[in-house]
Amino acid sequence: MVHDRMPSPAAKPSILSKRRRLIISGLLLFHLLAVALPPLAFQTTTVDGPSPLIDVLIRPFRGYGEFLHLNRGYAFFAPDPGPSHLFQAALTQPDQSISEQLYPDLKQQWPRLLYHRHFMLAEFLHASYWPPGPPDDMFETDRAAAELWQQRRARYEFIRQSLVDHLQHENGGRHVALRRIEHGLPSLSNYQAEPIELSDERLYRILLDQPVFSDQIAPVPVEDAEQVSTEVIPVPQTDSAAEESQ
Repeated sequence: MVHDRMPSPAAKPSILSKRRRLIISGLLLFHLLAVALPPLAFQTTTVDGPSPLIDVLIRPFRGYGEFLHLNRGYAFFAPDPGPSHLFQAALTQPDQSISEQLYPDLKQQWPRLLYHRHFMLAEFLHASYWPPGPPDDMFETDRAAAELWQQRRARYEFIRQSLVDHLQHENGGRHVALRRIEHGLPSLSNYQAEPIELSDERLYRILLDQPVFSDQIAPVPVEDAEQVSTEVIPVPQTDSAAEESQ
């Protein structure tokens, strides 16, 4: 007697399983593009704006990337890291002497995670920076832009003051002054001509807080106190440093 052999379910894949594979593959491809496109967009952005092609490609992924916090530039990392930013705090001691502390500092912030948190604070302060202003005539020509300028400046001053308040609280209410410092990297051509250490003093630059207009000269603010010396961090006495101490 011959019995009909029924095919097992595993012997014949269903259309539904193929659809599932296609859907999963599509979702994975979408997520991969959402991870890869933001750094590409960052690297292709120039002073003239973003790359038109990349700007069009990244549009469907912006909302998804914002939700998962994937819209990062990764400029700090290889292959093309940019300069890092630090801030230096000067504390006035009871005898009126000045002690200085650099943030971040591997010797002071340990374990590594604590150093990384201070590093992010310093970068956040720099990213929040907005120069003093706006010029008076901007209120007449573009009031909306002038008010936005004031809001961004007020935000930076609030962030800076919060750091000052915290350091004062941690140090018994002593006077604290901050200044921002940029630690650059030598270009390939300069390094080939003269190999130098990454800690070379020529790679440090004091960032002054002043208007961006050549016809306006602002006094050095509290964050750039004249008492702050260059003992802790070897900042060379360049033109910026000389202006800092005036």
